[in-house]
Amino acid sequence: MTATIFGELWKLEPLCEEKKIRWRKEMDWLLSPTTYMVELVPTKQNGADGCMFEIMTPKARSDVHMNLPALQKLDSMLIEVLDSMVDTEYWYVESGSRSGGRGKNNGERQTKKWWLPSPCVPEQGLSQFQRKRIVFQAKLVHQILKAAKSINEQVLLQIPIPMAVMDALPKSGRSSLGEDLYHAITTDYIPIEEIFVSLSLKTEHSVLETMNRLEGALFAWNQRISEERSRRSPARHSWKFMKDSSSELEKMSACIKRVETLIQLLKSRFPNLPPTFIDVVKVQYNEDVGHAIVEAYSRVLVGVAFSILSRVAEIMLEDDLVKKPNTPMATLKFDLSSDVYLAGITETPPGHIRRSLMDQISMVDGRFDAVVKKRGAKQLMW
Repeated sequence: MTATIFGELWKLEPLCEEKKIRWRKEMDWLLSPTTYMVELVPTKQNGADGCMFEIMTPKARSDVHMNLPALQKLDSMLIEVLDSMVDTEYWYVESGSRSGGRGKNNGERQTKKWWLPSPCVPEQGLSQFQRKRIVFQAKLVHQILKAAKSINEQVLLQIPIPMAVMDALPKSGRSSLGEDLYHAITTDYIPIEEIFVSLSLKTEHSVLETMNRLEGALFAWNQRISEERSRRSPARHSWKFMKDSSSELEKMSACIKRVETLIQLLKSRFPNLPPTFIDVVKVQYNEDVGHAIVEAYSRVLVGVAFSILSRVAEIMLEDDLVKKPNTPMATLKFDLSSDVYLAGITETPPGHIRRSLMDQISMVDGRFDAVVKKRGAKQLMW
């Protein structure tokens, strides 16, 4: 549905009226089941004999009916931003040539995606008014992106991990992270920023693999803490055992906080990463229709918002190259704010990431059991 309406959004221009009508109609179809989603809540009622008793009454499901109006508002704001892209000073050429305005001095700049439309600006570049207008719209879209992503992350947290996947995930944070990353996480005096720099993340694929390892460690440690607290009893264990166990749980809790901080840093540095393995299997095995609708809707809005930001970054880069023809491209970066970085995102063929995810899903389904047994991976305690 999104692909047919927005496509890859290679141009920053208004949607045609036909596409907008089709988008609203199909979104109404998608959201129509939420009208009948209710939850039963206890309420007190007076009986005919004067006695008070509790009955279960239906109420609109709070999580769905709180998020959907917000997402619909964000949806309309994104379309309004696209509709505002009229009377612009930039234009697109379909041939992929980027020589417009500066080809006389520097010649054509080759691009990896030569078959896609390329933005062009006047020879003197964009006017100050036009540039401020585009940047203002981009900052608005950036806020929309953060809001939609926040809703998506909240919904994913509410979706449980399937039991089949839980059994396949590493039971030890150490085995999930690897020796080097585990040592860095468990060493308190190493700042998170230094750990981030030491990861040497050169491609989206490497970032995604690191995120999977970190989330696997979080799962293993949270499971371990939950199990320890559930079976710990003063009547059955000595005080020394309880003290040692509490100390170990505190260390795990500290490591969990460091891992969560590192994950947030990675997400802010790479805002358009594909979903992690745990998120993929959550969505794949999810049985809650309400969660599925909110998750899909918010994920689509995140993708559309990021596409708009990417198109804005291309126009700003083109404008900078016209106004500063002798500046190396490596130093021309367009940052909307401190927590979004558009120019430095590396590209990895999506098939590589997709195959990696499918390999892990296949392992959960049992098709890679022979490979696992052959490797003979030894799980550590934590």
